[in-house]
Amino acid sequence: MNARAAAPTASTRAAAFATLLVILATATVLLLEYPSLPDLLPVHFNRDGVPNGWQYRTLPRVMIPVGVQLMLALIFGSVALLLLSRPHGDRDASAPDVRAAGVAAEAVVLIALIWVVFQGYAAFSLARLWVTHRATLPFYNLAELAGLAASVAVAVQAHRRLGRPEPRPYVASHWRLGQLYKNPADPALFVPTRDGRRWTLNF
Repeated sequence: MNARAAAPTASTRAAAFATLLVILATATVLLLEYPSLPDLLPVHFNRDGVPNGWQYRTLPRVMIPVGVQLMLALIFGSVALLLLSRPHGDRDASAPDVRAAGVAAEAVVLIALIWVVFQGYAAFSLARLWVTHRATLPFYNLAELAGLAASVAVAVQAHRRLGRPEPRPYVASHWRLGQLYKNPADPALFVPTRDGRRWTLNF
């Protein structure tokens, strides 16, 4: 039987497992804190982190950060699976496009982990704010900037690892509008551009 996907890297698997653990930990913290939360919760904050909007406590409302985490995991995970999708993937583990797909999928899952962790921090900070009646949400903007910086770092590192692919022999029937590669017989999702300077997709 032909494999339908390239194998994920060890870092991809570790990041996916860590993402699951963070989501479970966030849900556990919120569920444990729920009975001690006040009936009226600050749920909106201005740029300085001072609350300016309140709503009544309900379980779905308190668990919103977990819902956001699950959506992030689902969306980014689906993208990673799409990037790894390739007929005969396991048979061509050393193929340049398989390595490129592995690097790209790893970056996507790492970025997902970064923002799932950020949502976990936000959930923990909100729970502490609600319980202690603090007036501000501490370090939220700093954490957001740190998540953005980490995401950029992951993307830059992935770009470096992708490298410059070897150009393929030009076949006119495989290119649409001069730059869009489309070849149903080619199992690769990632292919070199016509000039070989970067990667493009097999549409």
